[in-house]
Amino acid sequence: MALDPIKALTDYADADCTVQFWVAAAPAVEFKSLKAAVSYAKDHGGRWQEIEITVHLPREDIVYATEKVHRLIDALQIRNNR
Repeated sequence: MALDPIKALTDYADADCTVQFWVAAAPAVEFKSLKAAVSYAKDHGGRWQEIEITVHLPREDIVYATEKVHRLIDALQIRNNR
């Protein structure tokens, strides 16, 4: 399924999310929106490290791994510049 990063940021504006860097002993960090999770990832080196953001929904979780997280970071920057 193709990722539409702008739509994802809008659709999951109020969803609980966690950010997990793929580094030994790195704790997962929780957020109340995908935008907040992506902002945290961007501010903490998510463009240069292996990373995963999980959106926690009532029936399923959606996991964005490194490449998709990079696309979300790019979309967030574009969205913030408007």
